[in-house]
Amino acid sequence: MIFKTLKLNNSNLYSISDIKTKNMVNTYIEEWKDKGLLKEHFGLLAKNIYSRTRVKNNEILELLIYGAYIEEQSKLDEYEKQIMYDDINYYYQEGQKEVLNAQNKKKPISIIDMALFLYLLEQANLEQYIQMTIQYNVQQIYKQCLINIQQQKELEIENNEFQRIINQQQNTKLCINNDKISGFMDNQLIGLNNRAKIEGIKELDNNAKVRFIAITDGKETDMCHSLDGQIFYINKENIFNRYYGETQKDLRIERIKCKGLVVGLNLPPISHHFHWCRSTIIYQI
Repeated sequence: MIFKTLKLNNSNLYSISDIKTKNMVNTYIEEWKDKGLLKEHFGLLAKNIYSRTRVKNNEILELLIYGAYIEEQSKLDEYEKQIMYDDINYYYQEGQKEVLNAQNKKKPISIIDMALFLYLLEQANLEQYIQMTIQYNVQQIYKQCLINIQQQKELEIENNEFQRIINQQQNTKLCINNDKISGFMDNQLIGLNNRAKIEGIKELDNNAKVRFIAITDGKETDMCHSLDGQIFYINKENIFNRYYGETQKDLRIERIKCKGLVVGLNLPPISHHFHWCRSTIIYQI
């Protein structure tokens, strides 16, 4: 739809847009503003174009592609948050159950407070990742548009080159499609779920300790292997040894000191050089 509206070619791609096109993009910007979508980098870009009288066609093309991604993400926001809420609440309650089972007590299990849920999401920097991913995806499609125009090819989103890019993006983006969670989302939920579990444990035992459990099947990293079985306070200072390093070659045993549990340091997913973390934590009576 975007491509057909602009009717771009080699001769007008970098030309100043006509009044009709400029008015059209201004209307789009006003609609995005009414929907509350003019945020972050997209908002700055849209406001800049709106305020100028002379705008090039290629700038409008980039903005309209950007807007298409922003609108699609806005449709998925509530759905994604509901899935994350259900998942995080499950682990929040699991933390409470572990405390009650270990202490042989019976007590009603509470659900996670919405304010705490939003706080955990904020700590995970998911919004920042979403914006970075959208910017990257927009640039991929935009660059392919420039290539097609230079080669005098039709701009059709159904074309193989565009579909190939979109399929690759589907495998890495945050969005959840048909109940299938992307790799990044899954990795982020590991950290969120463990944070939620800690909050559930704190709900019943604010002075609790947890044990780090690594799957030791020969596929675990040296980092997780060195943490396996170690016990950490959730609210006090922890001093422990673990493998640490920016890359696999840099790994060496180091003495670490931190307050409570820190994702990537002594709370899964353990990170630095990328790997798929399968470690967990359990309440230690």
